[in-house]
Amino acid sequence: MKIKRLNSLSFKFSFIVGIILFFFCAFLSLLLYYYLRAHAIENAERKTEIIMAFVKAVGDYVKDSFRPKMLEIISEVDPENEFLVESISATHVTMEIMKKFNKDIQDYMYKRVSDRPLNPEHRADSFHLKMIEYFRNHRSEKSWHSIVDFNNRQTLVYARPVVSSKDCLICHGKKETAPPAILKIYGDSGNFGWKAGRVVGVETVSIPMDATFRDIRGIALSAFILGLATLSVLFFAIYETFTHLVSRPIKSLSNVFKGIVRGSLPLGKDIDVTSTDEIGELTESFNILARHLHDAQEKLKRTAEIERQMMETEKLAALGQLSAGIAHEINNPIGGIRLCFDNLMSTEMDEETRKQHIEVVRSGLDRIQRIVKQLLEFSRNTPLNISPVTIDTIIENVLKISEYTISKKGIKIVKELSPDNPTLWVDSNKMEQVLLNIIINAIQAMDEGGTLTIQTKVVGDRCAVSISDTGKGIEPQVLSRIFDPFFTTKEGTGTGLGLTVSKAIVEQHGGSIEVETSEKGTTFTVWIPLGQNPDIQVRRQQ
Repeated sequence: MKIKRLNSLSFKFSFIVGIILFFFCAFLSLLLYYYLRAHAIENAERKTEIIMAFVKAVGDYVKDSFRPKMLEIISEVDPENEFLVESISATHVTMEIMKKFNKDIQDYMYKRVSDRPLNPEHRADSFHLKMIEYFRNHRSEKSWHSIVDFNNRQTLVYARPVVSSKDCLICHGKKETAPPAILKIYGDSGNFGWKAGRVVGVETVSIPMDATFRDIRGIALSAFILGLATLSVLFFAIYETFTHLVSRPIKSLSNVFKGIVRGSLPLGKDIDVTSTDEIGELTESFNILARHLHDAQEKLKRTAEIERQMMETEKLAALGQLSAGIAHEINNPIGGIRLCFDNLMSTEMDEETRKQHIEVVRSGLDRIQRIVKQLLEFSRNTPLNISPVTIDTIIENVLKISEYTISKKGIKIVKELSPDNPTLWVDSNKMEQVLLNIIINAIQAMDEGGTLTIQTKVVGDRCAVSISDTGKGIEPQVLSRIFDPFFTTKEGTGTGLGLTVSKAIVEQHGGSIEVETSEKGTTFTVWIPLGQNPDIQVRRQQ
């Protein structure tokens, strides 16, 4: 019952639609997640660019306006101490301002570092060393940004190279020319020797993004759950609608079909059409089909009854024809026998005449016995004695039997036997009887000096034996009756059972006989299956 439910149309519809809705919600949620993530990264990048622009504006202000003014003031107030780091060094001023910035806004981190700084606090770590190396190898790059994992936290890093200028060489150039205040603060063991136009460091702005990404994942998950819940409600509404409009009507039709097959419902009874949609059209089509099948069934019943009556009539006609044939074939010798007995009983005759009468009686009894034997062979499907034999052997045996009759009429024998004739599994005695009956009929159909042609060939899984004569052919009205019992055109010389028995023997072997005739002669073709025919084996066992 559970398997039947799983195979139902409603379950398949529900399962497929459910899978589609699930993946649809997952796809939309994933799309929303990546959209919000990209948007958050874009906003963070914009903020880092603002911070970098602010830092650059401060540095430019110090170099272009603040430093010259302070140098002018210091030269008037204290000529001997012209270099004041807190007011002259743009890097120092910028770093002090950004320290305040980092303290107030801890999520944003600004760094300006170098691999050869004067201030040890400004020495680059491993990440910034890689960035310095990157910008030295890619001088055309003006900035770099990416998501980097810092201390297991996803962080957006915006980096920009620090390129030394001539103003930088005042402090970072040669140690001999460095301001005394610099040597006093940082000592003379610092990293001097900078050159103008070189990448000497990197400044970065870092913004942690893991909290933002976590919030975005929560939003996407909430959207997935909400969307799935909403679509689930919609799905159940669609499911109920589908069940009401499609599944139940189809199931009702199916139950009617099953009831008709079981016989519990009549075939001609119409189903009520409750809608005008496709299901209604299907129901109406079913009613039309049911009525058509009901009419066809009734017609078949009437046809079967008519065929039964015709078969009974044909059986009676065949029985009458068979009885007439038997009566005709037996009455003739019986009449002769009766006449001989009457003469023997009532007439004085010499010994020679008596012997002649007795011979006529014996001949008549032999004829009656032969007729009865052939009737028994025709009516009783006797088992076949199957054995392997070649068709060439059967043909040679038959020609030896009929050699005297053939030579007496001066008939020419033409044999066209195939060299590829395989071994057949047949009853050789009965198959010889078949070919002998056909050859005798062919001899009787020809005048003296005719030609008897025997051909063999293999076509597919059958062997064909064709026997052709050069007689006058068979008339159409005779051709249709040559296999009927007791039908003969040679009154007094045959029983009319030869071809009937031959046809029965060939069909018992699973083969067939074909006849082709014209004014130039007649050809009988016997088709015999190759190999051990299963039907023959069954008959032999029976």
